[in-house]
Amino acid sequence: MDVKTLYTLVAVADRGSFAEAGKAIGLTLSAVSMQMRALEEELGTVLFDRTRRPPVLTPSGLRLIDGARDLIAHWESLSDSLKRDVSGGVLKLGAVHTSVSGWLPLALRRLQKQGQGIEIRLTTGLTHELEMEVFHGQLDVALVTEPEMTRGELQFHAFFEEPMVVIAHKTAVGRTDKELLENNPYVRFNRMARVGRMVTAEMDRRGLEVQSAMEIDSVEGVIAMVANGLGVSVVPNRGVANEFPATIRTLPFGDPPLMRRLGLLMPRDNPRAHLSYALLEALQDVCKPRMRKSA
Repeated sequence: MDVKTLYTLVAVADRGSFAEAGKAIGLTLSAVSMQMRALEEELGTVLFDRTRRPPVLTPSGLRLIDGARDLIAHWESLSDSLKRDVSGGVLKLGAVHTSVSGWLPLALRRLQKQGQGIEIRLTTGLTHELEMEVFHGQLDVALVTEPEMTRGELQFHAFFEEPMVVIAHKTAVGRTDKELLENNPYVRFNRMARVGRMVTAEMDRRGLEVQSAMEIDSVEGVIAMVANGLGVSVVPNRGVANEFPATIRTLPFGDPPLMRRLGLLMPRDNPRAHLSYALLEALQDVCKPRMRKSA
C-alpha cells in the first residue's frame, strides 16, 4: 500500500464515484479501478460494493477511510511540497424548500469564501422524502425540519430554531393570532410538509377553526398571496433580510410561539462526514447573529 493509493481511495470517498475521483486527481477511470482492486487484494477484503452504480464503500471501506485520512495527514506533515487538497469533494445535499431561500445560501457562501473546495449537488424536497434519500445513500446529508422519529442509522444535528409567525396583510381584521386566523381566509402551506403538519397539530390543540382558501407548496408563494391581501397564514420567521414585504404584519403564533427546529440529517457511517460537518459549522456561524439577537 502506498500513499498515492490512499489519495485515490479518499478521492473516491469524497467524490462519490471512480470517474469523478479520476477527474479530481488526474487518473483515468480504469487506473482508479485497478488501484482499488489492487488495494482490496493486498488487504484481503472487499472495500466497494460493485453491485451498486456507482460502487459504494462497504463497512470495511468506511473503516479504512478514517485511517487513510490520518495517514495522509501524517505524510503531508513531513513536507509542504507533498501537500494535496483532500479537504474538498462532492457533497450530495438535500434541503427543504424553506431553507433554500433562508440560511442555506448564506452558509454555502461562507464555505466558498473559506476555500473549502466543496462541490455541492443540491436537491430539494420535503423532510420525509429527504430522510429516505439519506437513508438509502442517495444523499450524503439533508437540511431538514427535525423528523418526528429518527432512524438508528441516521443522526440529526440541530443548528437553529425558528419561531412560527402569523402573517397577514395590514388591512386584515384581527388583533391577536387567533382573531387573524379565524376571521380571514387561510392560505395553507403544504400540509404534507413537516412544518405544515406542526402548524395543523397546534391549531387542533388550541381549537382554532380556519377557513382554508388555498394550499401552496412554497413559503415564497404563501407570502406573495398574503402580501396581496388574499388571506393569512402561518410560516417560519427565518430571520433573513427583507423576508416579508412592507404590506405584511406579523404576530407570534402562540405564547410562547411554536418553534421549528432545523438541522442536518446524515448517516452515522458517512465517508463524506468531514464535508457535512464543514457545512454544519458554516450554518452555525451564519445563525449566530440571529441567536444572539433572540437571546
